[in-house]
Amino acid sequence: MRLKRRRRRVIELPGRSAGALRYFAGEALAGLRRNGLMSVAAVTTVMVVLLTVGCSLLLGANLAHIAGALEADVQIVAFLHDDLSADAIALVRRRVADVPGVSAVRYVSRADALARLRRSLGGDRALANLDTNPLPDSLEIRVADPRQAAAVAGALRGIAGIDEVSYGAQVVDRLLALTRGVRVLTAAAGILLGAVAVVVVVNTIRLTVIARRQEIEIMSLVGATRWFIRWPFLIEGMLHGSLAAGASAVLLASGYAITAARVAASLPFLPLLPAREVVAVLGAILLIVGVGVGTAGSAIAARRFLAA
Repeated sequence: MRLKRRRRRVIELPGRSAGALRYFAGEALAGLRRNGLMSVAAVTTVMVVLLTVGCSLLLGANLAHIAGALEADVQIVAFLHDDLSADAIALVRRRVADVPGVSAVRYVSRADALARLRRSLGGDRALANLDTNPLPDSLEIRVADPRQAAAVAGALRGIAGIDEVSYGAQVVDRLLALTRGVRVLTAAAGILLGAVAVVVVVNTIRLTVIARRQEIEIMSLVGATRWFIRWPFLIEGMLHGSLAAGASAVLLASGYAITAARVAASLPFLPLLPAREVVAVLGAILLIVGVGVGTAGSAIAARRFLAA
């Protein structure tokens, strides 16, 4: 009569070589398979965090790009008093040209301004019922350095004959303020979701530690160091972050490419960043953040539960 022996897993401690790396990677993959549902939950949670971070980066980068494009094309408009004669307008124009920082001055009559407005609204039929021209004469001023727009606008307000001054830097300032607000809000959301992701990764690694508790005890008895035991769990967390980064990068890249193409077709004047320029940088940032979140969660779990 033959007795059947139960086959037990033989625990081997590989040396400091490629064998150790293969062992760590194999144990990490085994942990992913062993905790399938929790691994999927961890990857999904980290992916949500990375999608939030990626959307914030894309929105902030495009707002900054639009603000930079507008800043490079800053133009100051000085609206003149209605009762100025041609000689008075010429005198105001000369004084404006003498202001430090002004590179060019162009006179736009009220008739030209109305014709320009009608063209922008769709042709001669626009404003057809308008009896009088409500637009004033104006001077369009270019500045040598867009950063001097506010100072030049302040100097223009002191010139006699100028009623009001408007400049594009006001729009730039609002865009920059909007960019800062978006970054603060998305950073807060990213930190909150990141904490949730770390908790999920910690629980996932905890299940792996519990499943291998007996094996870990034996490894400790035969001389395995704490770092030797921790490395498979750290690699497992890195895999969670890497998988989440890859999935989120694909979703964001494809979504941004479609959105940018549609915006370019409907709003061609809006300068968005080309998709090919942001995909590589975005993917690298998401990979770093994803691996960081996964590694942090696994490090916390390994340190806490292995110490216990």
